[in-house]
Amino acid sequence: MTYPIIEERALAAVPRRFLRTRRDLADLPETPPGTVLVFEVASGYHAFTERRHLRGAEDEVVDAVSVSVVDVRTCSVTAHVALPSSDLAHDFPLLATFTCTVTKPEKIVEQGLKDIGELLAHYLSADTELLSLGLRYPIEKIYQLREHVVARVKAHVEVMPPEIDGMAIALARVDLLLPEDVRGHAIGLKTVRREGEITELKHALENKDVARIEEILSRGTAAGMALGVSRGHVAIGDAVLHQSEAENRRAEYVLEMIKALPQGSLDFLPVNTRMLLEQFGRSVLGPDKATTIVEGAAPAAPPASLEDGSAPRPLGLEGLDD
Repeated sequence: MTYPIIEERALAAVPRRFLRTRRDLADLPETPPGTVLVFEVASGYHAFTERRHLRGAEDEVVDAVSVSVVDVRTCSVTAHVALPSSDLAHDFPLLATFTCTVTKPEKIVEQGLKDIGELLAHYLSADTELLSLGLRYPIEKIYQLREHVVARVKAHVEVMPPEIDGMAIALARVDLLLPEDVRGHAIGLKTVRREGEITELKHALENKDVARIEEILSRGTAAGMALGVSRGHVAIGDAVLHQSEAENRRAEYVLEMIKALPQGSLDFLPVNTRMLLEQFGRSVLGPDKATTIVEGAAPAAPPASLEDGSAPRPLGLEGLDD
């Protein structure tokens, strides 16, 4: 959209009539809110600023050779200027925003002002000191350059304000931006860096969890089953059944080993083996199996007293030949 002149239209001559000469209002452009019509007549330009509808019989309307629609509301206009940097591949995009208000619409049409933004950009580019500021900085030093550019633009506007006949102009703000490709590159690097940090954190947590699980599993099957129960992967009933079966298998294995020992070997153990077998069998295999196992074990012979009063355990070798 152009500003402040938003539309222009040439007008055909209106045939003169004896009693009443009138221009068809359909020949005129629409006037959105905040705009006025400026007619070009032989004497110059006439802005129709009266707050009423045109009838088409007004002298300026009938005699006009052209008409323009001018926006008279206060508007923000941004001037774009590229400041060269020390990097030949990039410029610093400077955006200076001005508030503009049309005070004399006929003067605006007389000058044919359709793009105030372009005029303001030329106005800023006339400051050679401003254009040279970026040459002292690479594109990565934009944050150091920004304050100098802002200060220079404000000083330039204050000392040499932009002057356009028929318009009031004031500086609103100044922005110095990163080029889009540089911004995209920086955003990409930041994204990769953040993803790397997240990945490292995940790996650290995984390693910590693996070490904890490894420590739990090193305690044995019971600890592993408990871990499964705590995480909901193993039902408590299944864990109890598995634990019971494991104990039974260990008990049967121990008892089978005891049975496989040569007769009399238990006499070498420094314990009461019959009592041990009874307790072990009752707690693991039950009374029935415990009785069976104990009955198969050799009875313990009463110890004989030695000269010093101690009682040596029988070795079960007394019946053997020398």
